[in-house]
Amino acid sequence: MNLIKLATLSTIMVASLSATGLSAFAADNDTTSDAKVMFKADDGGTTNPTDPTDPGKPVDPTDPVNPTTGALRIDFASQINFGEQTISGAAKDYYALYTELQPLDEAGQASGAKKYVPHYVQVTDNRGSNAGWNLTVSGTTFKNSTGEVLTGAALTLSDATLSSEMADTLKPGTVTPEVTVGATPAELVSAEADKGMGTWVDSFGTTPGTSNTDTNKSVKIHVPAEAKKIAGETYTSTLTWTINDTP
Repeated sequence: MNLIKLATLSTIMVASLSATGLSAFAADNDTTSDAKVMFKADDGGTTNPTDPTDPGKPVDPTDPVNPTTGALRIDFASQINFGEQTISGAAKDYYALYTELQPLDEAGQASGAKKYVPHYVQVTDNRGSNAGWNLTVSGTTFKNSTGEVLTGAALTLSDATLSSEMADTLKPGTVTPEVTVGATPAELVSAEADKGMGTWVDSFGTTPGTSNTDTNKSVKIHVPAEAKKIAGETYTSTLTWTINDTP
């Protein structure tokens, strides 16, 4: 009987000592290492225009692309063309031809048929500060080559819709549904702090066209009856799109 009891006790003691020894061995051999990342400013970066009806898909607009520079930038703004109109003595509304795009594949090559999409302005915020931003538009009066004014003509951008590949939780809180463009900058979009990071598209209208003669009912010019209109003359307004670094 005594031999059996002694053997059992010895086994328990050996197991206890082994566990203690393993624990001490592991603690004595811990070490640490660091994981680091450093960021640099995107001051010279660019973002290609994207399809407003399919955010994230790269396109090559027929319109010239004149982006601003910096980490907070305007990537693209549609030209607005009302085409050739017959003179009328009555007040008239005219609608702009859609923006023409060529879809691109991942290699940047033309892919598929051209698309006719609502007019849009695209912005990118890569500052990393999450400080918010504000987008406005203003415009000069419509004048011809000799400086004569198309009196009372008013350009309206309506049915504004904001789209992005970014999460909806980052969507700017203020999108002005309709603006009449004038000398005073009109707010289009305002992104409060912690909103609007990445790339966003503000498009005017949601329905695309099917050909280069289709017009966008969300972009119009109203010409009053009393406006003097000279045949063969083109009347032009210069639009200024501005992105500010505070909401």
